[in-house]
Amino acid sequence: MIKLKDILLEVTQLYKVDAFIVVDDSYNVTDVLNNLRAVRRITTVNNNTPLDIEEKNKERTDNKSLHTLSLKFMSTDPKEDLKNIKLTSLRSKEGDPNPRIPGLLQLKFKPETLTKTS
Repeated sequence: MIKLKDILLEVTQLYKVDAFIVVDDSYNVTDVLNNLRAVRRITTVNNNTPLDIEEKNKERTDNKSLHTLSLKFMSTDPKEDLKNIKLTSLRSKEGDPNPRIPGLLQLKFKPETLTKTS
């Protein structure tokens, strides 16, 4: 007999990918990451910005900071879902000038780090 868990695992898989984000310094990075966690299909967001980048962020004068993170997300088509995650993270509803995630200026995935996890 086929178990429900086995059926669900056949349909969706858990994937992990590394990413870079640029955040407006007038926003708290933790708040931006919490809002990113609320995006459909994302299950985990871990900030893993190295200390050298953190030091460079303190020296910047453009009111932006760069952060590295790793994302885990559920997917049946991971490359297509990464496009959708980026689109929905950076864009709000039609006609609304505000971004979906306040303070998130840029999101870029590292496709070479895309892996299936368990």
